[in-house]
Amino acid sequence: MRSKDAFDRVMKTVTKIREQGEKPEEDIYSMDKFICDLCQGDFKKKEITQCGFCGRWICKENCWDKDLRACESCSGLIKLAKSEESKEGQENEEDR
Repeated sequence: MRSKDAFDRVMKTVTKIREQGEKPEEDIYSMDKFICDLCQGDFKKKEITQCGFCGRWICKENCWDKDLRACESCSGLIKLAKSEESKEGQENEEDR
């Protein structure tokens, strides 16, 4: 149940940048590349992915956290929520 609380906390904190399924920004100087919303690099479609939390289109090379399956921006919030969750759990154990 605690993981769901952490997930809910992250979802309330994250600002939606794009809706799921919304197309990534195209690089106007090329015909087949898209802009990473975080590092602003240009990448081919297969080299970017959409974050399920904020909707950003981000490059898999630099801005994607494989372990948390989120962009680097959201992964920081997820790590913070997990840290707060574990602190709360420790405090509850100490109260017993």
